[in-house]
Amino acid sequence: MGGSKPVNDTGSSSQTVRSHRHTVLSIVIGFSCTFVISVMLLVYWLRWYKSRILYSSYVEQDCEFGIGHLKRFSFRELQIATGNFTSKNIVGQGGFGVVYKGCLANKMLVAVKRLKDPNYTGEVQFQTEVEMIGLAVHRNLLRLYGFCMTPDERLLVYPFMPNGSVADRLRG
Repeated sequence: MGGSKPVNDTGSSSQTVRSHRHTVLSIVIGFSCTFVISVMLLVYWLRWYKSRILYSSYVEQDCEFGIGHLKRFSFRELQIATGNFTSKNIVGQGGFGVVYKGCLANKMLVAVKRLKDPNYTGEVQFQTEVEMIGLAVHRNLLRLYGFCMTPDERLLVYPFMPNGSVADRLRG
C-alpha cells in the first residue's frame, strides 16, 4: 500500500463518453445527408423521367401512351386526320390557336387545337396543363380526348361538336 494511489478514471470515462457522442453524431449526420441527397436525386430523376416519357420524338409511331384517360397522338396521325391542317378544315380561331376538324383512323370526328406558340411553355409545364385540362369535368364542358407534343408543335384533341361552339350559340 505504500505509495499507490487510487486510480481516478473519471477523466478517461468522460473522454470515452465524448468520443462516443462524437461517433454517434457523425453517423447521424452522415445518414441524414445521405438520405436528403437520395431524396433529391429521386425527385430529380422522377421529373426527368416523366418529361422524357411525354416527349415525342421525330420517329412516328402509333403510341397508345397517355396521361390517365388521355391518348397521346403522333403528329403524323393528326396531320392525316386534318388533311395536313388544311384551311378548309378550320372550324375556329382564338387567342391560343387555330381549331381544325379532323377524322381519326377509327372514324371518330375530333377538333384539333393547334397552339399558336409551342415555345411558350416547356414540356413539363405543357404536361401539367394537359393533366389539369384532362381533369376538368362538367356537363357544359368538352372533355379533352388527347394531346400531341413534338419539339415544334403542341396540340390538344377534343371530341368534335357538330352544332358549333358555345360562343356561336351565345351570339346566334
